[in-house]
Amino acid sequence: MKATTTVPAGEPAARDGGGSLRDGAEIRRLARAEGLMPAISRLHGAVLGDALPCGPGGHAVVPAELADGCPSLWAGGAVVPRDREKETVLHTLEVPEGGTVVALRCEGSARGETHPRWVLGLAWLRWGLSERLLDACLEYLGSRSAGDAKLLHQQMVKGRVADALIEHLEIGAMLDGPQPPGPEPLGASALAHLHEQITAADRMLLRLLGASSFLAAGPGQAARISELIADVYAGPARDGGEDA
Repeated sequence: MKATTTVPAGEPAARDGGGSLRDGAEIRRLARAEGLMPAISRLHGAVLGDALPCGPGGHAVVPAELADGCPSLWAGGAVVPRDREKETVLHTLEVPEGGTVVALRCEGSARGETHPRWVLGLAWLRWGLSERLLDACLEYLGSRSAGDAKLLHQQMVKGRVADALIEHLEIGAMLDGPQPPGPEPLGASALAHLHEQITAADRMLLRLLGASSFLAAGPGQAARISELIADVYAGPARDGGEDA
């Protein structure tokens, strides 16, 4: 019989002394400045320690190094030893800045719950990645011309950039604005909406990159991984027996 540790809702699976994700702004900064891998590794260490996080459908999306090194599994509020014979690698994705992310199916871990601090931290992380994508778009548009004008100066392009900026401002108001008291001021539905909003902003920005957004080594790849992370951890619960 496996040893099981029950983790109260809103508490970390491993003790980090960090309380309720005080370093969200640092996660965002890392994601914007350095990309996915440093930010998600920092977040995982702060929130989960050595436990592999499973989403409500029994899937995980993490750097390959974390997938290899975590001895335990967080699923549905409990930490249990991993049974790697019941895990299947569904996808392996290369990250543009370097490194590999794997998507796993963990049989028997679909319990309809996810770690609230992990999902909150991922919102900070994905906000930073979306800002990084915006930076890439501005650089791309500023270096290309249509006729005598830079693409960035075209009215339609400026409008789309403005729409994405508005999404970022709204995301920031939710994450970085005044919060009501309590250990979990943002509930599951609010967090799910935030992740949907980040995905919407990313899709707006990807359209501005045109065909270059499909390059595996380009910023579009990071946005696709970001959306997959949201689907696994902030999306609806799905049977762990199905592919992510």
